[in-house]
Amino acid sequence: MELQPFLHDLLAATTAPSQAWSGLDGQVRAHGAQGFYQADVRVLSQAVVTVDGLEPEVIAAGPAGPGVVEVIGLLRGVDGPGADPTVRLRRTRTVTPGMVRETLELTAATVEPVRVPLQVLLACDLAELEQVKSGRDLAARAARAEDGGVVWTGDDGPTGGARVEAPGAEVDLSDTIAPVLRWDAVVRPGEPTVREWLVCADDQGAVVGAAPSAATWSTPFVEADDRRLAALLDRALEDLTTLRMTAAFAPGDVFLAAGAPWFFTLFGRDSIWAARMMLPLGTELAAGTLRTLAARQGTTTDAESCEQPGKILHELRAKPFALGESDRELPPLYYGTIDATPLWVCLLHDAWRWGMPAEEVEALLPAMERALAWM
Repeated sequence: MELQPFLHDLLAATTAPSQAWSGLDGQVRAHGAQGFYQADVRVLSQAVVTVDGLEPEVIAAGPAGPGVVEVIGLLRGVDGPGADPTVRLRRTRTVTPGMVRETLELTAATVEPVRVPLQVLLACDLAELEQVKSGRDLAARAARAEDGGVVWTGDDGPTGGARVEAPGAEVDLSDTIAPVLRWDAVVRPGEPTVREWLVCADDQGAVVGAAPSAATWSTPFVEADDRRLAALLDRALEDLTTLRMTAAFAPGDVFLAAGAPWFFTLFGRDSIWAARMMLPLGTELAAGTLRTLAARQGTTTDAESCEQPGKILHELRAKPFALGESDRELPPLYYGTIDATPLWVCLLHDAWRWGMPAEEVEALLPAMERALAWM
């Protein structure tokens, strides 16, 4: 039975339009929603780290900043004698647009240097996001060696796929379905030993991309009896920065993705509500959201996409999005919503009241009139 995967027990790191999902132990297994994604494609479906054939025993895991997660494990198969663990692995995963980088830092509190046979078992299925969301298990694809790295190519040829690079590693492609990265590291007491690998995605066909600049909203100062409140707000704003993206047809305007992992794209309703709730911190996000949606405001009547003149879109994808219900699917540019259009008008009004520059408001008045005519 194909069921949508649960997410509550996964560790996530996002920086639009890229995201990484793993188990709480940091391991990425070919199961459920786990994997590294670029826009609507899973560019890596497995990344399992072992040391001398054993998985690290995880003692801590969690976020370490915007787009960064960290997992700390003990390597009890290679350390010295005694009950107290003496060798540790810190696995830091950093997601940036188009790339996921992992740093493997080994430390030892032994008397003598320790040999640590380190390896990463990889797999890639290049599954479409809707296939993952519907709970389908896809077969891993064969990889090939190229310029010292591992490469997978999609069905669209050279414009779709992924590449793994691992400086200093032995790349084992004896099984092309399950490539292995290997390092034979020697860890000296008190001297961290670092190994690194990364996966780069090819997304030339993507309809969404990274925000062109850093977030500009203001950061409020919070003073409260409960010290957790300020930390919660800081974390929330950090998380929001990782959802900032642009559309290919409006690369200078920024909006917030509707959500990870399934809705990591432009949605009329969700992107509008997010921008509306952020108005106390500035109007730039609202302005970018309004302009992006206005750029694809409906101009014709199309029964398949539900487009109508003046209507604001519901969802943007690179390809048709299968619903997992028989053969039903949504077109890439879909207008099937009743609320995005009035919400767009509400956001324009509220952004004006919160101080959006008059010339920016005036430039959007024709789009507002078309939206009101549709309503």
